[in-house]
Order: sequence, then structure tokens, then C-alpha cells
Amino acid sequence: MATYVDILKTEFPEIDTELFDYITGVLDSSSTDFEDGEEVYDAVGGLLQDVSADSKNEDDVRDICLQMFNSLKLNNHRQSQKQMLLDAPVQLSQMSADSVSAVKDVQGIWMMKRPQNTTVDAKRLEKAEAKLKAKTERRNEKDSQKISGPLVLEEASASQASNKKDNRVDQSGKNRSYDIRIENFDVSFGERCLLQGAELCLASGRRYGLIGRNGLGKTTLLKMLASRNLRVPVHISILHVEQEVAGDETMALQSVLQSDTLREDLLDEERRLNARIANGTADGMESVRLSEIYGKLEEIEADKAPARASVILAGLGFSPKMQQQATK
Repeated sequence: MATYVDILKTEFPEIDTELFDYITGVLDSSSTDFEDGEEVYDAVGGLLQDVSADSKNEDDVRDICLQMFNSLKLNNHRQSQKQMLLDAPVQLSQMSADSVSAVKDVQGIWMMKRPQNTTVDAKRLEKAEAKLKAKTERRNEKDSQKISGPLVLEEASASQASNKKDNRVDQSGKNRSYDIRIENFDVSFGERCLLQGAELCLASGRRYGLIGRNGLGKTTLLKMLASRNLRVPVHISILHVEQEVAGDETMALQSVLQSDTLREDLLDEERRLNARIANGTADGMESVRLSEIYGKLEEIEADKAPARASVILAGLGFSPKMQQQATK
């Protein structure tokens, strides 16, 4: 199989020497870091595209990068299995002394004069190096998170652009509009962005429904509104009902009446006191308490509650027959 150097020379015979050295240096130094041909393309594909001078399209360059990636992997595999038998013991101290003296004799690369007629695009070189460095840093960060990263529980979050004018109006208490307008907001669940740069307008007096498949963020959006993570004028009250209620034998009308907990508690206490009087276990204070209960029931117009509940259900499309049916 051809090496990545051979592939580079064959596919790009017109490549500049300096650019050739740079690309082979990148491939050689990062050969163990590349995970697929796409990463090779990210590192040097842009430079190769320029060298091809439109003779090769992007897909051609990607295929060439894949070939070079396979060559790199095969070369790394061979090197990992290669063994060498030394002819004689190696004296490390002598090698160190020789290398020090050799360094003194070699002219520093910074003193060498280089020709200025290079065809390399310095900006593209810088961009490729920065991209490769960023990729390496991301991979290192990802590896460290896999090793020591704590378990992060996913939760919903929201953010929106702040409007100082609206904030001042809300704080002054002069805002009496019941319309809701939220501009330029994001909603996320964990690391997944559900809504980005969104806008929501709700006109007072109208009914709205959220339609869409599961997982698009309908429930999450409602939770963000209910928790006021998204800014809703403070004079507007919010009632958030979680999904569906469990159906049982309770009639629909009675289910609405049970939501009036004050009325239900008073009626329940009235039944207990009357049962105690009927059983002969009363202590004489029941009648006094009953008078107080009847007074409170009259005050909250408890006798009109069924009619109010029926009107609410009718407004939601419940016929009189449906109101008497079990919620299940």
C-alpha cells in the first residue's frame, strides 16, 4: 500500500515544496491523533483544495484524505510491531555528549535565510494550525471528562435577551396589558437546544395550542413560562397543570368541583359533624361549628359552584351528557 507521502506526490505533483513539507509534518506529528479521514481533511483538506487549483472537487480531496488516513494507520501498526536487534550495547552518555557537540556546530534555523518567493497562503496555514490545535484540545478535554467528570443530571433551562424598557415598566407597576410577548429566547434541555432565537406572542382572550411530535419542547416551554424563567409580566398570574389527570369513576363535573379545596374541606367537615350528632357522640360544640361552616359556605357562594363548574366545562366543549360521565 502506498504511503501518505507517495499519495500526496501522486495526487498533487505541482505542490510547493514548503507546503509539501508542512503537510507531511502535520500528518506525521499527528498520525496517532487522527480518528478518521474526516479529521485529516479538517487538518489539511483546505490547503490541498487550494493546491488542486479546481482540478479536484471537495469529494475528491476527502477521498484522498481517507487514503492518507488508512496509510497512516497501517504505518503506525507496522511501527508498533517492528523490533530491532542491536549489534552492540548503546552508550547513552556518549550519545548525549556527541549530540551536544553536534548542536554547537549546527547553524540555528533562525539564522538561515529563506527564499521569499513562496506560494504558501500564510493565513490558511495559520488557520489550519489553529484548527488542529483546537481539535487536540477538545479531544483532551473530552477524555478528561470521561475519566473524572461527575454525573450531570439533565434539566431544562431558558434564557432571553433583556429589554431594559420592559423591565422598567414592569417594576413601576404601570404595565396593565395582558398580552404576552417574549422575543429572542432560547430553551434547552440538558445539552440539547430545543428552541433558539424564538419569539412568542400571546394575545389576551385567545386560546392557543402547541402542536408537534414528542421531544420538540412543548412541555418544556410551558414549564419555563410557569416557572417564569421566561419573563412574563408580574401582574399576570400563571396556573400550570401537569399533562393529563388519571381517569377514574369520578364524574367530570365533580372533578372540577374537587379543585375548589376550600369548599370541599368545609363540606367534608360538615358531613363529619352531622354524622357525630346522628350517632350520639357529639360533645355539644358541633352546632356552633356547623353555624360557622354554613356561614363560610354562604360567603363563598358554595351553592352556585356546580353551575360555575358546568359553565367552565361547557366552555371547553363538554356537553351536559359528557359532564356527567366518568373521567376515565
